[in-house]
Amino acid sequence: MASYKVSSGKRVLKSYIDYKVREAKKQVLQDQLDEHGYNFCVECGINSSNAIIDCSHDISVDECQKSGRSELAWNKSNIKPTCRECHKDKDNMNLKFKSYDKSRENGRNNV
Repeated sequence: MASYKVSSGKRVLKSYIDYKVREAKKQVLQDQLDEHGYNFCVECGINSSNAIIDCSHDISVDECQKSGRSELAWNKSNIKPTCRECHKDKDNMNLKFKSYDKSRENGRNNV
């Protein structure tokens, strides 16, 4: 299994990074819920009753791993609650989720 460096030079397994990222995302959403009483996109303000709220990284997990600073991938200050539309726009990509529009797979509307 792949391993990546953290700032100290120690190597951690990809499975550990993925676990820590999942836990950090859960905590970011819970912190927002505890503070505001609901989850919302920090970019456009839409709330969780009108949209699915994901978590977006300011510095991508991939970049954290490549730069030898894997611990940034699970640093809560690097993770922001966003709706899927803002997440897609921020990352400039098509995110394929369960609600993904199948017409995009046929080459239409691809970013």
